Amino acid sequence: MTSILTYLGPQEIEVNRATVLVGSFDKNQVAAISAAAGTNALNVAINPSTGIWNISLNKGFEQVGTSTVKVKATDKTGKVIGEKTINIKVNPAANSSAPIFTLITLQATQFKLENVPENNLNQQQKAEVPAGKTYLVSDYELADGHLSVELKNPIYPVGKTGFFYEKHVLLTKGAKILRFEPSDLPTPPPGMQLLWVNQKTKLKLNPSDSATLAPNQKVDLSQGETFNILGYACVENHFRVTFDRAVANLGKSGFLYSLHVQILQNGREIPFDRNAVTMTVLKTTAFKKRPVDAANMQPQEKITLLAGMIYGVTGLLIEQGHIKVSLTENLPPFGNTGFVYPDFVQFSRAGKSFNPAPNLTYQGPTEVLVNQAISLTGTFDKQEAVKVDVIAEDKLPLKVTLNQTAGTWQVNLATGFSVPGSRWLRLRATDSKGNVTGSQIIYITVISDSQTVGKSLSLKILSATFFKVDPVDSSRLNSQQKVLVTAGQTWAVSKYGFIDGHLKVILDAAISPIGTFGYFYEPDVQLTKGTKILRFDLADVPNTNVSAQLLVTQITQIKGKPQDSSQLPANQVADLILGGTYAITGYACVLGHFRVTLAASIPGFGNVGFIYWRHVKIKKQGKEVVFDPDALTMMILQPTVFKKRPVDADQLSATERTTLPLGRIYGVESYGLEQNHLKISVTEELPNFGNTGYVFPNSVQFKRGYKIFDPVPNNVELNVPYFSQRDNPRFDWSTCNVTAIAMVLYYYGVSSKWGGQLEDELLQWCFDFAGQGSQTDHNVLSALIQAYGFKTSFSATRQWADVRSELLNRRPVVLAGDFTASGHIITLIGYNSQGYIVQDPWGDALTGYSDTEGRKLLYPYDYINQVAGPDGNVWAHFIS
Repeated sequence: MTSILTYLGPQEIEVNRATVLVGSFDKNQVAAISAAAGTNALNVAINPSTGIWNISLNKGFEQVGTSTVKVKATDKTGKVIGEKTINIKVNPAANSSAPIFTLITLQATQFKLENVPENNLNQQQKAEVPAGKTYLVSDYELADGHLSVELKNPIYPVGKTGFFYEKHVLLTKGAKILRFEPSDLPTPPPGMQLLWVNQKTKLKLNPSDSATLAPNQKVDLSQGETFNILGYACVENHFRVTFDRAVANLGKSGFLYSLHVQILQNGREIPFDRNAVTMTVLKTTAFKKRPVDAANMQPQEKITLLAGMIYGVTGLLIEQGHIKVSLTENLPPFGNTGFVYPDFVQFSRAGKSFNPAPNLTYQGPTEVLVNQAISLTGTFDKQEAVKVDVIAEDKLPLKVTLNQTAGTWQVNLATGFSVPGSRWLRLRATDSKGNVTGSQIIYITVISDSQTVGKSLSLKILSATFFKVDPVDSSRLNSQQKVLVTAGQTWAVSKYGFIDGHLKVILDAAISPIGTFGYFYEPDVQLTKGTKILRFDLADVPNTNVSAQLLVTQITQIKGKPQDSSQLPANQVADLILGGTYAITGYACVLGHFRVTLAASIPGFGNVGFIYWRHVKIKKQGKEVVFDPDALTMMILQPTVFKKRPVDADQLSATERTTLPLGRIYGVESYGLEQNHLKISVTEELPNFGNTGYVFPNSVQFKRGYKIFDPVPNNVELNVPYFSQRDNPRFDWSTCNVTAIAMVLYYYGVSSKWGGQLEDELLQWCFDFAGQGSQTDHNVLSALIQAYGFKTSFSATRQWADVRSELLNRRPVVLAGDFTASGHIITLIGYNSQGYIVQDPWGDALTGYSDTEGRKLLYPYDYINQVAGPDGNVWAHFIS
């Protein structure tokens, strides 16, 4: 009866290790197969076309020793026609947690040294392998109908590497069978699609190049793996997919490069669509079966869409003040079609947002000059709408004039907008019954520079340079992560930022193979708005003199200049090994590099050089130094007394003062004016004194990065580090909250427990505490702050005087406001006579967020009051 039912392997496995038991059966006689381990029934899958059965054990066997599995085969009448008792040796677990690939031969075959016909090989280049042999595999690749494998143990006489004919073997990864033929793919459950991995790839938390992501932001997927998915969206050359169950170490949703996978529905491939429509949830909202208020619906008639999620869209329609949307994703038990309010979502096509209600349009302008008369114009459906409203930041209705004959609307502002900055207006049309027939958000940037108003951004290549996926030395990137762009070319730009000595840009047209988003070394290019050249060049930055340790965390180089090593001679570049430690006597933050002064010279190089900041860590007094190109420093212009109290030094005892020497440079944590003195907290402890004291202003010089500034005129500024939400791997558009809080907690000495971005850790805390999307709930944010050991209070009725009092007492403030239509949160770190000094995690609001870097910006008082006030209605978290 062995020909009716056989067991092929494996014969032994590790305890608690996922595995697949594989056998064969007579497909002409067997109709069903059942199995049991003791009294526990096991699920058996059979493939009638190949005559192979398998049992997937996600947890393997739980005890070391011998485990017994009994298998029975029955015919169409239910009669048992074959039985098999399988004894499997269960070994103690190995130390490695890496996935194990197991190869089982399904029939007698050959293991070959080369992928050529066996007749072309001699006896030392091939080996006969019988059916039922099991091998552990380190790595593999499908090539011309063969599996090229690297085995854990050699097969004599070929060795560890060679080729098996793919149809003669079965390869598993844990409890999964890897599939290499379309005819062998499993059928997903109803309402789901099948995801098939065609080549080795990574599942990622965002659609960036995997080289730029931290280890906890990506997981490896193997060629041949299959997954059941609930749906997908086409985003930036990637499929964003939702799995039916969580993927270990990542979760239920992630991004996959579209060329590495296939998505199949009813056996047909779903092609990647670059012009696909997507819907981004701006605020957590209800997805409803009917276009009515969610409060009036039964639980089964609605489901919650969480802020930050992106869904693919197959159809949309305006209906009774709602948008009826059909998604490319099934939302159990709801389905894929429902109604949403337009104010809570944003629709995009090919990465560009669009108005889903073509019967209501805005024709311009999108950028205007401050205090200049303007007209806002657009069209509406004159057959449907009887009223059009335009409301500034959902607070101030503007007067709208309708032309019912032409179907146009107009708002005339005789004096324009009085405050520079990013403004948003809600445009809404209603019918005679008051139903909303169209709604959209209008963004307008108000600027004070008449030379650039209404002009586009343009980037010119001054000298041949690389367009890169990451602002690192090009020697660390492969050919798919960089491309050489020749001098003289000009590119239209939609957004930009200056970071690590590079211009970060989003181009209107893609540069293959990088795409539209990437980095140029700034000295090699020139960015203009209209005819005005935007300047990013830097003067020298002073060293902060310290006694500290530098630890190399990635194999890297120390260079004579902060530029690409390909442009430097050999004697200006030296390799640094992973784990190397160096004593340093000074450092500065320059163009994405730490400029360090080593205590001992490197032979053939010297003792001063530049190291890319992400590849090293500097620690002083047990605390990691934050890379901050706009760090505050104070240089002593003359020998001066640092005092415990703002009085004449003669009135102080020896323990209440210390002398600061001429020329010494100190890092500054915070400063403020108090009784004709500057009260300053420096970044190091002074012997027998501490780190906070008073000096006369004329005895010191302050710099923010390389720029000298006067700290005296009613200034308060805290040296809070800047974090951008745009590099957050999950929901970057809705994580301003945790990013703003992360800046404050880092200022107070908190760093990530797992070595990644602190804001990623805070986001995960919110998810664990109250579910995905909860990061937008101020109560959850308060609980988060308290969980990290800090006192906090949140109020929506703050006074500006209270905010300034917090800053004066060296406590940063997390401020919420209508900077964008979906709301936005920033960190206040100081103030002066003109406005608040802020860290904006989304970029510079005064440029309409065209500039995506928001480090230490000055937002005028009028603008802050416009979007985050007025006094008595300020939403803010105080943290201490």
